[in-house]
Amino acid sequence: MLSITKKDFIKSGWQDVVNASEKKECFAYIKGFCQKAQEAEEAEDIREQTIFKILARVTLVDIRRTHRQLNEEDFAKIDLTEEHLNFLVEIAPEISDPELQARIANILWSKQRNYSMAKLAVNAYIKSAIELEYFTAIKLGIPTKWIGCYDRIERAFQLAKKINYQVEKVVEHIEKVLERYQGEDPLWLSAKLMELLQKNQLGCPKKYAALAEKAALLSESSYDWDRARNYWEIKAKWHQIEKDKEKERATLMLAADTYFKQVDKAIKNNQIFYLAASKNLQKAIEAFRNIPGTKEETVVARARAEKAHKLLLQYQEKSRKEWITNYSDSVDFTEALEKARAIVRGEKLEDALFSLALSTNFTEVSQLKKQIEQIVYDFPVFPLIKKEKINHTGKVVARQKVEATQFEELKAAMEFEMYHTSASYQSIQAQVLIDPAREQINLEHSVQLKDFFPIVSNNPFVPPKRKYLFAKGLYAGLTGDFYTSTHILIPQIENAIRYLLWKQGALPSSYEDKGIQNEYNLNKILYLP
Repeated sequence: MLSITKKDFIKSGWQDVVNASEKKECFAYIKGFCQKAQEAEEAEDIREQTIFKILARVTLVDIRRTHRQLNEEDFAKIDLTEEHLNFLVEIAPEISDPELQARIANILWSKQRNYSMAKLAVNAYIKSAIELEYFTAIKLGIPTKWIGCYDRIERAFQLAKKINYQVEKVVEHIEKVLERYQGEDPLWLSAKLMELLQKNQLGCPKKYAALAEKAALLSESSYDWDRARNYWEIKAKWHQIEKDKEKERATLMLAADTYFKQVDKAIKNNQIFYLAASKNLQKAIEAFRNIPGTKEETVVARARAEKAHKLLLQYQEKSRKEWITNYSDSVDFTEALEKARAIVRGEKLEDALFSLALSTNFTEVSQLKKQIEQIVYDFPVFPLIKKEKINHTGKVVARQKVEATQFEELKAAMEFEMYHTSASYQSIQAQVLIDPAREQINLEHSVQLKDFFPIVSNNPFVPPKRKYLFAKGLYAGLTGDFYTSTHILIPQIENAIRYLLWKQGALPSSYEDKGIQNEYNLNKILYLP
């Protein structure tokens, strides 16, 4: 077994890779480490090859929270031998780059529960966050690339809290960042840092409620409605923490009002898109209705919800004229693919998602029935041919029922063919329209889980406690992880329908003789009166 030492590491020239990377992130180092490993292999330098392979392996996990929050398992699963881990323990204190030092120390904590390495990681993550903040906020001129900075602060806090080490130091750094920006950073760094404090019951509510209000007003002045709404909700949370219910309600009213302001601004600019406006009004209704308080305390909120409801009915009627599209006729697939991409090309992410959702029209039942009736008329032997459905392995997974009379046979054959044709249309639209548009969105945008939170928040179809699951399922679907998306969304949609029925006074569950209350499944609830 080849033994590598700290001396070998120092001589390897690993710093050349770090110095060559403009942005000090592990994910940016991978290519350089892999290239160095390849060069060492060609030079038959086994020691350097081993060192750079280890470094490439430890930097491979991307800490950016593109799909979910990073946890210990991500680091613990990295394939490293005991000899490799001992080598990393030896070199970790000597690494001058805080990003790489934090990564290695974190891995050693996750795999070995090495307490001294966890302490080293906490301090290194803070230093790395400072470097990344400097790179984005000062070197580039604007703090738009805030995610890397925030993720390292969050990771430092998680580790510090877990090992009960210098939590105060991490909180002090968070408060310094908030003090420096004063709510004037153009994106979400201050918001996320305040939410991190709130989640852990830290920070001064009065101080940060005022800061959140300032940030919300600045966001409204630049017509950044999502960010304004987020800051109003953060302010409301600070009031909730200090148990000032009156201010909490008043602030939640301001948050809900941003939906109205967003619609009004679009009307004034002659950019009204009634379907999008309807979506915002639906969210406004939910937001006003969810404001806590007694009947007397929420009179104004309920009045605003009623106003939004009346306006919603008007806009929904107008929106019907905006989207009258029929894709049932045959199309040239090449042209359709380009058309699908063009629907979302160059759009902002939220607008692109909305366009994607409205890019297809599924064939109505009456139209399907008419098509099948024409087939029966053209081919009289159609009812005599028993239909089967075959899966991808060639197995029969469904078969047309055998009926007693000729009329029932015809009816069963037509119904089976209608289901089959409908499924075929859906498959074609998925491949020719939805998938190209989905790929175009991913090409133009670095989509993250958080991008779906504005869509699922204050959404009448999404139960309040299921927002994260809906967002996660939608994210998985957009990024092509269809196994995850279907496993999450199918039960969530079923539950959402039960939730809507329950809100309307229906009973979406049974009550058995022994007091067992079973939730109705989709097959049952779709046929509830």
